[in-house]
Amino acid sequence: MAKSELNIAVLGFGTVGTGVVKMLLGNGELLARRCGKKLTLKYIADLDIQRDRGVKVPKGVLTTDALNAIADPAVDIVVEVIGGVNPAKKFIETALKNKKHVVTSNKEVIAKHGREFIALAVQHGVNILFEASAGGGIPIINALTKALAGNNIKRIFGIVNGTTNYILTKMYRDNADFAAALREAQALGYAEADPTSDVDGYDAAYKLAILAGLAFNSHFAYSDIYCEGIRRISAVDIALAREFGYVLKLLAIGIAHAEDRVELRVHPVMIPERHPLATVNDAFNAVFVEGDCVGETMFYGRGAGELPTASAIVGDLADLALHYELGGTNPALHFDFTQKKIIPVGEIFSKYFIRLKVKDETGVLAAVSRVCADHKVSIKAVQQKDASGAETSLVIITHTVQEAALQKAVEQIAALRQVLEVSSVIRAGL
Repeated sequence: MAKSELNIAVLGFGTVGTGVVKMLLGNGELLARRCGKKLTLKYIADLDIQRDRGVKVPKGVLTTDALNAIADPAVDIVVEVIGGVNPAKKFIETALKNKKHVVTSNKEVIAKHGREFIALAVQHGVNILFEASAGGGIPIINALTKALAGNNIKRIFGIVNGTTNYILTKMYRDNADFAAALREAQALGYAEADPTSDVDGYDAAYKLAILAGLAFNSHFAYSDIYCEGIRRISAVDIALAREFGYVLKLLAIGIAHAEDRVELRVHPVMIPERHPLATVNDAFNAVFVEGDCVGETMFYGRGAGELPTASAIVGDLADLALHYELGGTNPALHFDFTQKKIIPVGEIFSKYFIRLKVKDETGVLAAVSRVCADHKVSIKAVQQKDASGAETSLVIITHTVQEAALQKAVEQIAALRQVLEVSSVIRAGL
């Protein structure tokens, strides 16, 4: 007999968990009409069940015992929104082994252990869905696994971290330095007290591992992805980028090459002002996907926050409700995964922005140009800035060159007696 009600246990009553609870309680009738089933909040498990979250919770729903909530035979779906690896990994594994469907927004645990979870889900005939793990409220995973499933994906790239995008937007608009922009992001709740995961690029690398795995039908270790954050980006870099017609963004980039090789990298990029990603500001995210049939598509929206992330989670709950009677596991868990290698970053090709602090004397540009020529680094544009009589800045934009050659050239340039400092080396263009 078809079930008319599905019981849900929400693990974690923080920002995202609160959003999920608000949606289940506030939009319950709408969900029931659209799904054909009532989605009932059975448990909310959290270590702190006393703090007021601004939502009235039905009596008997709050508990501090997550494992008991998972084990309850009445529970059909477990929503994990705790974040991090521990204890989230244990709770997800326990739920799958107890034949409970799982929905999670936890990019770190999916990036690190998603392959194991998928195997467990298939083994026990249940689903694990993680739409909210890679784009917040943007339905990018559904697009990759369903709407674009008939395409060979050529490229997937974009802005997938709202914290760094807010910081870089602030630096661009207000000529603020990194430290000041970070402090404001923290004050507004966009950045954590410890912002390492965001500003050093790890959060974006987790998300790229998930998206690239689905886009390119493979499994990628997030730790193998080249990752460079934004700590070294200065207000001077932002201002000079503007002069050259660029906007600085932290991008996650995946590019398919030969059948078994892909580029996967996270780092700042100078994007041409005319590119749509250049206008994605503040805490918004955007992901470009290029397929062999559909061409270029762009997915834009809020990549984090209480209700945008909750929206994606509740979307996964609706998906489970609509397909619950069919049994089995989600077709997305049965992709024909193949083994693919990540191309070393030294083999990629890009244009580069190089900013040098040099002695203000004749022959400096000639010396730098000789080194570039020796390594086949072609210079597209060069400008001298802020000459003081003792020192000056030299700004160079290169033509497309292989990373390894560029890095060797930069190493030799840094060793020139006329060069006081290599201030910045930033990839440019898309």
